[in-house]
Amino acid sequence: MLFATIAAAASNLNLSKSNIYRLTYSSELAGPIQVQAMLAELDQMGPADVAKLKLWLPANFKRFGIAGERIRKIVVLPRGRSMKETGIVLLTQPDDEAAAIAVTVKSSKSNVSD
Repeated sequence: MLFATIAAAASNLNLSKSNIYRLTYSSELAGPIQVQAMLAELDQMGPADVAKLKLWLPANFKRFGIAGERIRKIVVLPRGRSMKETGIVLLTQPDDEAAAIAVTVKSSKSNVSD
């Protein structure tokens, strides 16, 4: 059952990564060009803590053409054992949180050579 949930979430989510961050988002929120522009700026900022990211992201969505008004929850997953990069999950449906986090962490672990 868990794998079916993860597969369903994966089909509705896109993953983009930079040198420091991995972003999981719905294709209804933004396109790859907007997300890559935001990730490039985040990379220029360097590593940021959870609190800073949770303030910076909503303040900058509009500037990058991301539909921030549709985002119901932002989850930040710090780098560590389960993540090579800092994970950022933008949720339009908070009920998808567990599946989106699972997809983000799994993707980070599977791209060891990135």
